[in-house]
Amino acid sequence: MSSLPIISAFPFDVRPGEVDANLKQVLQAIERAQGAGAGLLALPEKWPTSFLPSYDAAMLAAIDKALQVVQKEAEQRDLTVVGSAPCLPTGDGGKNTLLVGNGIANQKKPFNQIHFLGAGGDRRPYSKRVLFSPTGEGWQVARGTGLPQTLATPVGQVCALVCYDLRFPELTRHAFYQGADLLVVPAQWPHPRTGIFELLSQARAAENQSWLLACNRAGRAALEGRSTPSRIMDFPGTALAVNPLGEVANRRDDGNFLVAEMDLQLMAEVRKRVPCARDLKQAGLWPISGLDKG
Repeated sequence: MSSLPIISAFPFDVRPGEVDANLKQVLQAIERAQGAGAGLLALPEKWPTSFLPSYDAAMLAAIDKALQVVQKEAEQRDLTVVGSAPCLPTGDGGKNTLLVGNGIANQKKPFNQIHFLGAGGDRRPYSKRVLFSPTGEGWQVARGTGLPQTLATPVGQVCALVCYDLRFPELTRHAFYQGADLLVVPAQWPHPRTGIFELLSQARAAENQSWLLACNRAGRAALEGRSTPSRIMDFPGTALAVNPLGEVANRRDDGNFLVAEMDLQLMAEVRKRVPCARDLKQAGLWPISGLDKG
């Protein structure tokens, strides 16, 4: 077995609202990740449900139960599972409470929340901050207000963000400031914009001099905005492992399971040859304390 950290991704066809069916797929992927010796498994954005017009209490309870199952199974295998799911907010003072009819408060909208499950515990470090307006995502979920955070995992220091966030270096740059080895991107990024997804994945890996693992679902799904008609979107089922030079080191484009080695020595050499962090600090452009771990 390789001495390098092994990462994996499963860009499967997420079935809208079918939590049990999606969970079954994920549990099979956890078994495959263990068999491959992987320390991390990436899943698509909103893998328990895909995008739904709304999330009632029963659906949110089913999502929570699924996440608990994944937490247990992954922890037993010393595996970290990274994905996103609609999860109710806590401690927000009612800021994102839905209003209905005469303005009476109804159930809060969930966040599109990143989770790290398994090794290291159940951790929820970030909720998607830039919501995709063309499909009315802000009507389905609440906007996060924090910044991506880097956490320890069996494969190293990992930062995760969600799909559309990839377009915004204002968010992705925090992985660099925090010394992340790997940036993980759960996504539902459809045709015909998949070339942009790949381009941005390579750019973010190169500019942050880190590995990047992107997991973009397979299949077809109906998505609709608040003022736009429902339309069918096709997804590529692409998983990409991109090295710190911005090169695609491994990929799948069929919705199947990806396994890749993550060469941390290569990352160290890239950062030594072109010392972006040092030069940024010398230029007085490194953020004020609180973002980086050093």
